Amino acid sequence: MNKKVFLCGLHQESNSFNPVLTTYAYFRHLRGEELITLGKDAGYTIFGMVEGLRAHGITPLCGSFLNAGSGGPIDAAVYENFISNTIVDIKKAGKLDGVLVELHGATLSNQSDDVCGDILESIRNLVGEGVIISASCDLHAKVTEKMVKNADFISGFQAYPHIDLYETGKRAADALCAKMSGKNLKMARVSLPVIAPAHGYTTTAGNLKKLMEKGFGLKNDGTIFDFSIFQVQPWLDSPDVASSVLVIAEDAEKAKTVAFDLAMEEFKLRKELQGQKLLSIEEVIQKALVNKSGKPIVLVDSADSSNAGACGDSAAVIEALLPYKSVLKAAVDVKDAPATEKAFSLGVGAVADFTLGATLAPALSKPVLVKNAKVKSLHEGSFERFGPQAKGNVCHIGKTAVLEVGKLLIHVSAKAQANGDLNFYRGFGIDPLAQQLVNIKACTSFRAGYEPVSAEICNTSTPGAAGTVLTELPFKKRPVPLYPFEEITEQDITEPKCYR
Repeated sequence: MNKKVFLCGLHQESNSFNPVLTTYAYFRHLRGEELITLGKDAGYTIFGMVEGLRAHGITPLCGSFLNAGSGGPIDAAVYENFISNTIVDIKKAGKLDGVLVELHGATLSNQSDDVCGDILESIRNLVGEGVIISASCDLHAKVTEKMVKNADFISGFQAYPHIDLYETGKRAADALCAKMSGKNLKMARVSLPVIAPAHGYTTTAGNLKKLMEKGFGLKNDGTIFDFSIFQVQPWLDSPDVASSVLVIAEDAEKAKTVAFDLAMEEFKLRKELQGQKLLSIEEVIQKALVNKSGKPIVLVDSADSSNAGACGDSAAVIEALLPYKSVLKAAVDVKDAPATEKAFSLGVGAVADFTLGATLAPALSKPVLVKNAKVKSLHEGSFERFGPQAKGNVCHIGKTAVLEVGKLLIHVSAKAQANGDLNFYRGFGIDPLAQQLVNIKACTSFRAGYEPVSAEICNTSTPGAAGTVLTELPFKKRPVPLYPFEEITEQDITEPKCYR
């Protein structure tokens, strides 16, 4: 296929309740051939796009790719600069047949509630209506009207935990190539005013799994070309936050019918997706104390999950564990750059008092005094992910110290990320499988690695920007109605619509 396709992307998941602005310093910037080679090594969705194009005989023209972990809203200058550079790159590329854009879909800035829509609109205004635009997004994307008006196709992750990054990129490329080859594909969208905490569901079990399987069945029998069910990231305080269903098919009416049917099924799951009753930290500790399985109890501190855009600086679990430090083997982590600097200044083997936590978001948690902590080890802060999500990807989390207080091991780092990967602890000399209790600051991503090796996984009530009880968070701009704040009916689901 003798076609010219431009490739670019900006990927960051925002959390409105995280007060720390995500500046350019948090982003990894890839360009040109580097984008392709490093994208492959890191397991990025964008490399699935590259491989998808190559399967059709197309070598992409590469622009810029900015990638950052989840966090607070991004500095507007970051994406404005990305758009400016992308416009320059596209103009240099000349006449195009298509554009592939790797996005997260839940990206806010300090000036815009719809960064991804702004990016797609800018590209559309430049390339015109005749160029096909296809984008990829996370399952937790907020798919806005601006996004679907300006993109021919949007393909979302279909797995949670997210183990299909590469496959999603390939699907986005496949849709683009199919339309370039003459298939008259249309994309329909239906929106639902529903949000749910990310710890409360998975595509590996329950009725959400069955709903996904229904979509796969329709795709496999040829009824539709592709589908995406977006369970929106719930910590977005914006007027258009909603979940959505997108369906791509050769017949517009078929796309709309299937999208509406899948949305109705998702509507019926709104209560189930909120998750089960949360345990208190103390209840989980008591489970760990009587656990004789030889496998760890996992305390899920999802409210402080860096993967969900929280700060990772809560020491609430540490405070609760301190009274049990002589009897309970446990591993816990906290993001605290000043504490790591103190540990490095003292050196391995030193014993001192440390004040941990609440260094980034003091309004969301409180500092905890840990007395007589031994600096067990010091590290520069890199580890290779065990997977299966992003297996082999190297994470750089800055200076890291392991503090030992009785049987309690505290992982203290400057920039914690990928907390749910087994190597987050292993890479720093802590064997999570040798503990009675392991604290995981993640929502669901960790389950792919931890479920096979854990005695029990306990969703726990903890403080943080990714709070698990959504109705208690300080929303100011959310739409009304929005479940679970208000009950909704089938009439609140939007009519299916094809935009292009």
